[in-house]
Amino acid sequence: MKTKFVKNYSYIILFILGFIFLFPLIITFTNSFMSETEIGLNYATKLSSFDIAAGIKDNLVDMKLIPNEVTFEQYKETLINQPSFMILLMNSLKITVPVVIGNVVISLLTAYGFTIWDWKYKEVVFFIYIIVMLMPLQAVLVPNYIVADMINIKDSYLAIILPGIFSPFGTFLLRQSMKSMPIEYSEAASIDGAGPFYIFFYIVIPQIKSGIAALSMLVFIEYWNLVEQAIIFIKDYYREPLSVYLSRIAEGKIGIIFAASCIYMFLPLWFLLVGQENLEKGIELSGIK
Repeated sequence: MKTKFVKNYSYIILFILGFIFLFPLIITFTNSFMSETEIGLNYATKLSSFDIAAGIKDNLVDMKLIPNEVTFEQYKETLINQPSFMILLMNSLKITVPVVIGNVVISLLTAYGFTIWDWKYKEVVFFIYIIVMLMPLQAVLVPNYIVADMINIKDSYLAIILPGIFSPFGTFLLRQSMKSMPIEYSEAASIDGAGPFYIFFYIVIPQIKSGIAALSMLVFIEYWNLVEQAIIFIKDYYREPLSVYLSRIAEGKIGIIFAASCIYMFLPLWFLLVGQENLEKGIELSGIK
């Protein structure tokens, strides 16, 4: 009886916490279908300055989740009357897609080298990978800027894409996934005459598909939401990703900001919902807590 009570109590706490975390998304989604006037009324204070001075704080705002009248005008304004939105959305894809593809390819090859082949100082080099992975972004931005300036790419997308492709996190994640594979598979293939590349493409990759999917989703979300790198390396506003320009796209129209935010969130949320099982399995196999 006590165990059942604790279990039910835990479910209630988890439900409350989940609602708290989802509440900003719910507000953004429902407000995107409200008219500009209704949104303004929702966030307008119901008190006068005299009430606030007197210490009356009840009913500061009258926020509603369900719109009185559903309208798609803000989506029309964002997608049709704001051509800059689609241009900036494509800018985000120009950065994110090459980073995801390049990082997965490089991480697969590097992790395979660390897992399958025994060579001197392998663990030392991998330890350096972990140190670099644990360094905060702010610590590597200056070296990245110096290198980008040296090879004359500091004002291009390559200054963001190349460090993303060679990020050590993917190597760490996939190596941990490869280490969880039964070694007997590759040994049996070697006995049958299979070479390293055959083992890599036909044995290793099919076994770690969940890890590859998890890495793809994590890298996509990270670079879809990048801000610091874009501010430093991209000077022209029309070449900025949507993550940087989103706050300025509506020119003070808060309704358009809600609609643009929903469109912007669609791809990451879709990837997470569709690939949730692979993400959980990939992280579980990697041993990350």
